[in-house]
Amino acid sequence: MAWDRNSAHYPPAVRQFDPTACWAAGLEWWLRCMRESRSLITQLNLINRFSGLWNTDPDSPEYGTLTGEALGTVMSDDAIRMDYSVRSAGSWDKDFINGKLPISPVLIGYYEPEVSGFHVNIIHSLNNTETADVNVMDPNGGRYRTRSNRHFKSRNYVLGWAK
Repeated sequence: MAWDRNSAHYPPAVRQFDPTACWAAGLEWWLRCMRESRSLITQLNLINRFSGLWNTDPDSPEYGTLTGEALGTVMSDDAIRMDYSVRSAGSWDKDFINGKLPISPVLIGYYEPEVSGFHVNIIHSLNNTETADVNVMDPNGGRYRTRSNRHFKSRNYVLGWAK
């Protein structure tokens, strides 16, 4: 079943509890949107469920993060059931994303200068503007915001949507 695209029915934004938990907070919000076809798993339970996939070396600057490969494993899990595509830096296919939005919100994993690393947002709608602005739920601060697509495509990025 598709998700309710009426913004009045969006769940509250989910704030990541930790600087490296964006993927889990983003997926919690995504699962809340997909409540008709998925069970809710909170970000803390996602962290626990996939603890073997994130960097557990406390001395590493990447502690708590997931590799792109690990994020793919999480998205493919039976509880999440997402398809995904890795996109090349510099590319942006508004029509592709627009084609996925009737199915589900679209996860985007991208390089975020604000956090000096890769970050996850969830795209819930697009604006028809010259900059192809994207409306997202950003777990960094637990907020809704509008961003230019230029923000996402400085490096390779991942898009994920419901199977």
